[in-house]
Amino acid sequence: MFRPQLVTITCPQCGVPFQTPVFSIIDVKRQPELKTALLSGQLNAARCPSCGRVSYIAGPLLYHDPDKEFLAVYIPMQANIPESERQKIIGELTNALMNALPAEKRKGYLFTPQQFFDLEHLVRKILELDGVTQEMLEASQRKIELLEKLLNLQGDEMAFNMTVAENRELLDREFFMILSDTIERYKALGQENQVKALEALRERLMPLTEFGQRLLKQRKAVEALGPRPTREQVQQAILDGDLDEAEAIAIAALPMMDYAFFQWLADRIEGASGEERERLEAKRDLILKLLDTLRKIEEESARAAARIAEELIKAQDLERAIQEYAPLINETVIETLVAELAAAQAQGATELAARIQKVLDTLQEMVSQAIPPEMTLIFELLEADYPAGTKALIEQKRELVNDQFIAMLDAFIEDAQKNSSYDPKTRDDLVRFLKNIRVQATLLARK
Repeated sequence: MFRPQLVTITCPQCGVPFQTPVFSIIDVKRQPELKTALLSGQLNAARCPSCGRVSYIAGPLLYHDPDKEFLAVYIPMQANIPESERQKIIGELTNALMNALPAEKRKGYLFTPQQFFDLEHLVRKILELDGVTQEMLEASQRKIELLEKLLNLQGDEMAFNMTVAENRELLDREFFMILSDTIERYKALGQENQVKALEALRERLMPLTEFGQRLLKQRKAVEALGPRPTREQVQQAILDGDLDEAEAIAIAALPMMDYAFFQWLADRIEGASGEERERLEAKRDLILKLLDTLRKIEEESARAAARIAEELIKAQDLERAIQEYAPLINETVIETLVAELAAAQAQGATELAARIQKVLDTLQEMVSQAIPPEMTLIFELLEADYPAGTKALIEQKRELVNDQFIAMLDAFIEDAQKNSSYDPKTRDDLVRFLKNIRVQATLLARK
């Protein structure tokens, strides 16, 4: 793996200096997740720990896809780097890649990297190599522009509806995928206002578009199952639903899509004939294809997590390594570390187990330090007794009861109201508890 470099930047909004990891080499074979980050616009995005402003670090980047024998180097034009220095950077990056490859993998194309001065052109070339044609790119661009236009027309109902009516052919599956990807990107960047605006746009478009209506139908099919459906209820819902509904139910009840399920479905197919048999076979094939896709995604995620876990375990400077890999450390990485810890303990590998435990402890400590104190206060209030315990805690930490605290509390309440994993009573009790805390905090802030 090619480790990122820690660079210090100054936030252009609040002026606070902070360190952020910057990747300068992407080897698709070794770290495919970095290709995903590049194509989604999240590579080398630095979020200020003070104000939350996101800045994008534009620096030299070497991109390598060995399967396509493609090597490219991007050096931003705005960097105004002299030609001699530019060639030196290209040479250093190429040499770093070559030195990491076995001798038999050092092919001729590696000595003549294609040069790009515009990141958009590099991304277009990568997509072209993936089979995305110019016509497809132009169609996607029109959908992105339409998304921006509809977002800006939210307050003008007549213009919004006219724009929807004039562009129905663009409001398809790909459009909603672009919309969902955009929402996830803003979530990752912590831009809640943008997330809320985009989610509101999605909800508004669903009943107005053909694909949106399919999504609504799928949502209703899942909601009809309730929070904890039985196996029999899931099976009956898949029998009764169409292909869209069966797909959504299979995803919602993924743990039940096991050998027993397919044996049951095979028996139903065996006993059916004509159109009914064809309908059941189509559902079986759809669910099998879905499971295969999810399996491949899970396997790739597990491989990426294992690579990062290995780098952290063997790192000489653990805290620095965690800072460097911070954008790639997710729940799967933590689960991988926990599993490797259990395996090391079972095998009696005490030294390795101690090292993995140190990694987990350091991660937990650094995460705790990164959590805003207002968020920590919310967690503490959730453990306190209402009303005396919560009131005492709020008064004790009065300096944290500010606009940011109230905004975080409102976000907690909204998330709890939407969370379908709770049973209705638990969800209602949690929302009521959080709203009571909000009242206490608001009254205290007015004193």
